[in-house]
Amino acid sequence: MKKDILKIYFRGADDKDLKAFIERFLTSGLLWIYIATNPKKRWRLFYEKLLEDKKSLFRDEYNKAFLFCKTYKELSRLFIGKEIQLKNLFLPKEAETWPEKFVRYKREDELRWKEILELIA
Repeated sequence: MKKDILKIYFRGADDKDLKAFIERFLTSGLLWIYIATNPKKRWRLFYEKLLEDKKSLFRDEYNKAFLFCKTYKELSRLFIGKEIQLKNLFLPKEAETWPEKFVRYKREDELRWKEILELIA
């Protein structure tokens, strides 16, 4: 599962050095996929180590990952038998109830997320 996601979306990149991985893919618009599929990583720590000009981009990617984890929790249960629990680090508390009010995404991101769930399953 993880290798397939890395191969398809991140050109087979090695994620052992996570700081370098984040730096490399932060501007790709796909880092949210990695964040959503790795909810146990200490994302706040990586955020704090980023340069100021990259923090807003990281927040956007993280918030998009949070949106998909929250919005499609039922689909996650259906495909992989469990909900992906990503903590809300940057959005107001009410975003946990209505995340789609706070984050915008494109149709292709929605299709990617469904494909990711299929890969995980």
